[in-house]
Amino acid sequence: MVPRRLCLAPLRGVTGLTFRRCFARHFGGIDGAVAPFLTTLAGARIKPTHLTDILPERNAELPVVPQVLGKSPAELRTLLLAIRGLGYTRCDLNAGCPWPFVVKKGRGAGLLRDSELLSSMLETGCEIMPEGFSLKVRLGIDTPGLLLERMETINRFPLAEVAIHPRTARQMYGGTVDLGSFGACLAACRHPVAYSGDIRTPADLRRLEARFPAVRSWMLGRGVVADPFLPRLLADGGTPRDPAQLRLFLEDFLEQSRAELSGPGALLGRLKELWGYLHTLCAGGERLWKDIRTCRRPEEYERAVAAWFQDQPVFVAPADGIVEP
Repeated sequence: MVPRRLCLAPLRGVTGLTFRRCFARHFGGIDGAVAPFLTTLAGARIKPTHLTDILPERNAELPVVPQVLGKSPAELRTLLLAIRGLGYTRCDLNAGCPWPFVVKKGRGAGLLRDSELLSSMLETGCEIMPEGFSLKVRLGIDTPGLLLERMETINRFPLAEVAIHPRTARQMYGGTVDLGSFGACLAACRHPVAYSGDIRTPADLRRLEARFPAVRSWMLGRGVVADPFLPRLLADGGTPRDPAQLRLFLEDFLEQSRAELSGPGALLGRLKELWGYLHTLCAGGERLWKDIRTCRRPEEYERAVAAWFQDQPVFVAPADGIVEP
């Protein structure tokens, strides 16, 4: 039996290099990660600073697959050659980003609109990363069904994996996942398929594994950021959440971010992005979140978090994200 694989999904602004390194040191349970996307750029050269997040020597704690976003095969080629120059043999094409300003420009989920462009992007990716190019997609843009229409195109290329988030771009991250449409795409896809979306509890994964036994790769995104203990819970189901473990992670994340970022504004912005998810795990989390998001200086943030830990912190078990009818 092929073992289950857990992968950290990319959340732009949250699961960057510092989060991945700190998470691997203090929690673990993840087999690999897809990095937040790098945008393609015009020109014949990629500046080294554009690749900082995926430098192999800085990603030793957790294997990472770079992800790219764009709609120009020529620009994709340039970026993939730069990524390959770092030693990577795997890369992922983002055809699933739902943000309207991305989709409107024909990037992210907007790539699904144009079968010829999608084909050209996949052809370029598979040429530069033979047998190591993968695709992240959604069910469609306004309604489900578009991905199924594009599956004939997708099946023509030797992709390493197709990761499917079973929502439309219009849904963003709201509403329920469409497991029926996911199942139809799974049956039509000739490539290994990864599932991505709303895995928040061990019960969620059990339901999905029972319904889709062909899937072996599961992507965890918002569920992990909101509950960093989740991967270990998925492994044994009974590991208690330890406040001391979370505190060490947060202290490490703060210090690494402080060393990396310039100025208190950027530092607080990153911390607030994290706590926008994480506060839902904490008893009294709404009050704590209010204290954090109104902080104007890092010292205020540190005091707010320290006060919560001093007051006998309690965790709230997340509700299931997958509820079948």
